[in-house]
Amino acid sequence: MAINVNGANSTNDPTPASPAATKASMDRDAFLKLLVAQISHQDPLKPMEGTEYVTQLSQFSALEQAIQQTSKLDLLSNQLTGISSNEATSLVGKTVSIRSAAIAFDGVTATGGSVTLAEPSTKTTAIIRDSNGKAVRTIELGPRPAGALGVQWDGKDDQGNPVPKGAYTLDVKAQDGAGAPIDVKQEVTGLVTSVSFEKGYPEVKLDSGATAPVSDLVSVGTTPAK
Repeated sequence: MAINVNGANSTNDPTPASPAATKASMDRDAFLKLLVAQISHQDPLKPMEGTEYVTQLSQFSALEQAIQQTSKLDLLSNQLTGISSNEATSLVGKTVSIRSAAIAFDGVTATGGSVTLAEPSTKTTAIIRDSNGKAVRTIELGPRPAGALGVQWDGKDDQGNPVPKGAYTLDVKAQDGAGAPIDVKQEVTGLVTSVSFEKGYPEVKLDSGATAPVSDLVSVGTTPAK
């Protein structure tokens, strides 16, 4: 038979009273007391009828332990996030390379980016696109070896006219001798001017205007000499 937490027999309601109503936290001593009470109030003719209730109490105790473990893991996660944020701020003033196709053009100074070719190419094309994705400049780079490839852009369109300052992207496409596309990894190098946490994770901003999560860092250089 089932019992309530006050020890009174209950033959009409087989559902056990909510443990949460008796005690907010089920510790070992409380569980043992309830177990003893369960055994003491069992019907001698049906000694196994209360087994389900004891099982439920055991499950509740396990649940309380799981909640406490989750709370500790959340605390540890917050501490690690704080450590990561502190390390991210140390990047300010350093030269880094990030995985990004963004290019910020100030309207005057030539700019560009860098990519990495997975294998040698027989045809390599760099396309500069504006913020709407429209191609403003196409630069044929010809055959290139595998590895790092720097791309410079003078800030002019295909007709030789200067384009307005703003955000642009560098899109590099490469093919091998058979005309098959080659994997190209986009990278941008620049000086870290600030670190933002607005999105819930560290994000670096370069002097070129490009931004990327810290997880997209490819390399970190030294602080430029003044």
